[in-house]
Amino acid sequence: MKKDLTKYFFILLFAAIVGYSLDITLIAMLAAAIGLIVWQTHRVNLLNKWLDNPRDNTMPEMGGLYYLLHKKLNNRNIQFAKRKKQLAGLLGQFRKAVGAMPDAIVLIDPAGKIEWANNNSIELLSIRWPDDAGVRFTDLIRHPEIDTILNSDSSLKETKEINSIRLNQQDINLKSVPYSSDTRMIIARDVSRLIKVNQMHTDFVANVSHELKTPLTVLRGYIEILQGSGNMPAVFEKPIEQMNVQSLRMQLIVSDLLYLAKLEDKANKVPHTSINMTNLINTIIESVQPLLEDKRHRVSLDIDHKLSLLGAETEVHSAISNLVTNAIHYTEPKGKIRIQWVSTEQGAMLSVQDNGLGIPPHHLHRLTQRFYRVDTDRSREGGGTGLGLAIVKHVLQRHDAELEIVSSEGIGSKFICHFTSTQVIPSQDIKSA
Repeated sequence: MKKDLTKYFFILLFAAIVGYSLDITLIAMLAAAIGLIVWQTHRVNLLNKWLDNPRDNTMPEMGGLYYLLHKKLNNRNIQFAKRKKQLAGLLGQFRKAVGAMPDAIVLIDPAGKIEWANNNSIELLSIRWPDDAGVRFTDLIRHPEIDTILNSDSSLKETKEINSIRLNQQDINLKSVPYSSDTRMIIARDVSRLIKVNQMHTDFVANVSHELKTPLTVLRGYIEILQGSGNMPAVFEKPIEQMNVQSLRMQLIVSDLLYLAKLEDKANKVPHTSINMTNLINTIIESVQPLLEDKRHRVSLDIDHKLSLLGAETEVHSAISNLVTNAIHYTEPKGKIRIQWVSTEQGAMLSVQDNGLGIPPHHLHRLTQRFYRVDTDRSREGGGTGLGLAIVKHVLQRHDAELEIVSSEGIGSKFICHFTSTQVIPSQDIKSA
């Protein structure tokens, strides 16, 4: 830059000296300046032509600032070319990896139109790329729930999922995840085998439980006969009593397993009627009154008597009863239990809160699993089957409700059942449905 300025200065100085000698100083300097401008314009034009085709290395040699600009731009173009090649390689590897995946992957724009799809989309979704480019996803895959996960008004940051829909004689799991600022990725997976295995597992448990029911009934009958005989040797009294306790516990487990199998059977739909929640909660409290008196717990109620729940009364009774019983068992004597049934913005909330020992955070997400116990010894001493919260979860699922668990060690736990507005109706407005 300094060399160029120095060069321009001496050119103008030389023009001034020549002009001075000819008595045309200003004209000579103006002519020199115009010459410099024309020359620089020519050099800029050459540089511009080279920028239009950077691969053309026929640019004439230029010194000074233009040489430096040419060198920097050329180096940058070389770097960009290398980066472009690397990105092209990575893109090729990505497409190969996506093509090898067993899942179908489809990219859609905000309008729901297909931007790209991998090869497996043909098998799982009957979407052909590039034949179906620009076609709306919902025009090819018709299902009521798909409209919800592709709603253009929904937040792109939100991941949505459909557990299972039936397409092409297959059970397909669909997940919509954000891919870019204005594009979403639909991932489809064949879960037919998983559903079949789960159904086999459910059927197996139900069949085994059903087969155990009869021999357990016979066994308990003989135990009761022995206990009531009056002439049993003293040495057998304790073993027989333990047999009675354990057979009763096993009978409860079998009964709960059969009930869970019934809840999991989607075809077994119980008609929903208007449930007077005030009466139902009072009935449950009366049934557990002996347990409350034994542990000297205090129960407080916060009940909205105007709210009625649309549901299967026996199932809702079972869910609430399990929550209340758990609160009684896992709260130290003279504890406090609070039961709420109140309206919320989303619908209504039923909660059972205690001031018991609380549950460590790492256990919370597994509490609704079958036979999962935070404290095995304590649970068995209380006579629990380990299936109570699993029953609660399935009952709520059958009522389009959700279970929320909030707990702190040493403070207590709160089990909250969130019901949607479609399940909650003022008592005086509904009789049955």
